Amino acid sequence: MTFVRRHSLVSFFVLAYGLSWAYWIPLALAGVRTAPGSSTTHEPGLLGPAVAAFIITGVTEGRRGVGAFAKRLVLVSQPTWQFLIYSLSPLMFLGLAIVVAVVMHAPLPPWSAFAIYSGLPPLGLPVVLLLVLLFNGFGEEAGWRGFALEPLQRRFGPVGGTLILAVLWAGWHTPAFFVVETYRTMTVPMIIGGFGLGICAGAIVLSRIAQRTDGSVLAAALWHALYNMTSATAASRGVIAAVTTTCVMAWATVLLVGEARRRTRPSALLVEHVRTAIEVAGNPT
Repeated sequence: MTFVRRHSLVSFFVLAYGLSWAYWIPLALAGVRTAPGSSTTHEPGLLGPAVAAFIITGVTEGRRGVGAFAKRLVLVSQPTWQFLIYSLSPLMFLGLAIVVAVVMHAPLPPWSAFAIYSGLPPLGLPVVLLLVLLFNGFGEEAGWRGFALEPLQRRFGPVGGTLILAVLWAGWHTPAFFVVETYRTMTVPMIIGGFGLGICAGAIVLSRIAQRTDGSVLAAALWHALYNMTSATAASRGVIAAVTTTCVMAWATVLLVGEARRRTRPSALLVEHVRTAIEVAGNPT
């Protein structure tokens, strides 16, 4: 308990990895493969980060801390319109993708294809969406953005903390490349250039969402779930997947450029000091 209290962040990552991998590694060793529409599932392993976050919060902050953390799972930040724009933005990406597909005369998938998701049986779109929100949304985001992001950014800065989390988030997926069929089909260039860059871009965007919604886990979970539905289902292939992922990478690039400009721009306080020094030098008393 003393170690956990002193090293809560390290303890969280060890526990999140351990809980998820304890479910996934036996599946991999047994040769289990989960594919879109299959009844065999890897989804329970996605709850590892959320469970770890609650356990570490309970150890370090007690019941009051757990209660405060739980409230963030349902927090709708103000203003509501801003919360909705950030958390539901993957639907805007999907709308743009549909427009592009129509302009290019590409075939549009049926709505039922959005319910064909790796590791979940074909239960219909509403049920699949709720399960993805539970496992992929809250299961991951309660830990990554809800627990780990803020202390990492305090220690390593906004960009550094975000990218460190992206690396740890990517590493956590390792057993999935032996279990999830869509991951198993990736080549090394796809893993590095597609999955790796996608994780980094997603981490940058989710960091901004957490910042602009007062750390709302609900906002991050909604974004994560909706983005997966528009980029990781049977419907999200070809033009739709290309447009939605490009939107996220473009958004992340804009955020990085903006942060770089903010860091190189002199602060208002520094400008005022320089102006004062110039005035004093030009008007000696």
